[in-house]
Amino acid sequence: LDYELKVGDKVEKNCGAPCDGMFFSEKEKKMSRLWVGIWSALCATSCLFTVLTFMIDSDRFRYPERPIIFLSVCYLMVSITYIIGFMSGDKISCTKPFSPPPEHPHLAMVSTITQGTRQEACTILFMILYFFGMASSIWWVILTLTWFLAAGLKWGHEAIEANSQYFHVAAWAVPAIKTITI
Repeated sequence: LDYELKVGDKVEKNCGAPCDGMFFSEKEKKMSRLWVGIWSALCATSCLFTVLTFMIDSDRFRYPERPIIFLSVCYLMVSITYIIGFMSGDKISCTKPFSPPPEHPHLAMVSTITQGTRQEACTILFMILYFFGMASSIWWVILTLTWFLAAGLKWGHEAIEANSQYFHVAAWAVPAIKTITI
């Protein structure tokens, strides 16, 4: 699959980093996977609560507070991505062992860390994580901007909301363009 392993200045063609034993012990991998899984579930729960509260009574959340809802949607998607990774184990992040090279037919092959875009599930999870991670960063900026407009410049809810289409363009289009470009 045209994998390359770069170590320092040297690039080894048709080689990939092994999934097991290169960076972390099995115990460290289990602990970090459990840690990320627990925090992702807690994040998803709190974000889902916020989004459902908004869906029940959307008039309650006006600007400058409304970006918190979009932040919650972004973090809900990020946490769901991590939960999927937690539940799948190494199935998405690692490829099955390749066939041994013809010159070494009895060589034991190991699973390697996924590279490139040939593993669709890995690519899709990366795109979701990248898009919503970027969007959440922009929503943080928008949240601070709307708070500044409301508290610092004494803008009213209606004046801030009149610019909401620009906030949405910035927060959704920029990450979309960057995700598509990557």
